[in-house]
Amino acid sequence: MFYVEHYMKPLLFIAFALILASCTKKNPNPELSDAIYMDLQEELSIADKALEEETKNLASLQKEKDAVVPQTGQVKYALKKVEDSLAKIDRLKQQKQFFEISLETRKHLVAERYEESLTEGGRPWPDEAEIADYRAIIKIQREKIAYDKVQGMRKYVPRGTTEPASAPSPSKH
Repeated sequence: MFYVEHYMKPLLFIAFALILASCTKKNPNPELSDAIYMDLQEELSIADKALEEETKNLASLQKEKDAVVPQTGQVKYALKKVEDSLAKIDRLKQQKQFFEISLETRKHLVAERYEESLTEGGRPWPDEAEIADYRAIIKIQREKIAYDKVQGMRKYVPRGTTEPASAPSPSKH
């Protein structure tokens, strides 16, 4: 005769063991769930794309410089464009290297913090206060503000976007 009650205790024991085993499994790549790490990856991809575009632009500027008729005054202008493009490429290479180093540093920091969060009494992870501080700093850094005599204070388009930053609501005094 078949009785379900005979198999109930082993089935409950197996289910309980599976639940306990699944709870102790560590995340092998905790950096993939870190908002700051993901933002740095996005910044790296933006810098990489900008570097590729500027490299293509440099090639076209070199062709334009070679096509300029000598002693017409356009040579100086073409050389200036090439020099500016070379300076921009240099700056973008430095930016790309900065983001690569920042990613590697953040990856190690996240691994340490994740391990710390698994211990009893460890810091919470991901740390919401740290993410909020990071976003506030990045917001300030991305806002490019200029002062024009005619128009007054102007905000430029933030890096990596195509639309101007949302204007702050007017304060009511």
